[in-house]
Amino acid sequence: MTTFIIVAVLGVVILLGSLVLDGVFDAMDLDFLGSGIFSGASIGGFISGTGLGGVIGSSLGWPPILALVLGLGVGTVIGYLAVFAYRLLKNSEDPQASFSLEQLTGTTAVVTGVAGDGYQALVRATYLGSPRTFSALSAQQLVVGQQVYIIEVLNTDTVRVAVIGELPHYA
Repeated sequence: MTTFIIVAVLGVVILLGSLVLDGVFDAMDLDFLGSGIFSGASIGGFISGTGLGGVIGSSLGWPPILALVLGLGVGTVIGYLAVFAYRLLKNSEDPQASFSLEQLTGTTAVVTGVAGDGYQALVRATYLGSPRTFSALSAQQLVVGQQVYIIEVLNTDTVRVAVIGELPHYA
């Protein structure tokens, strides 16, 4: 039972960490799919649910393997609820709402290049603390993995970027 309690406490610490230190898990880019499956809340929920379910099974006198199975089931349910809440919140964004350059933080990286006229690419930026992919236009050729800086927001899905070290000078 002690092992399950330690696992539950670890999960709660991860949950509190994702709540208090918002964006830390996003900075590690664990949720590379952008679906919320690997967000701090879903990982913490799964781990704490596994521990709490294991404690419940152990307190009912179940063998450790059955307590673990119950814990994994409870952890899966809680993790799914966290992913569901993440997606619900993400889909509640108003697509017509305007946002400014100040809401996009830090440098971004080029995710994929897009063939076509001009220099186009997809970049991943942090928008209001969450990773988001934008279409990007640039005056320079962009390659995958290159660090760029957002210099202008064109609309809710498109930004203008410049390669770091080659930022334009405005007179």
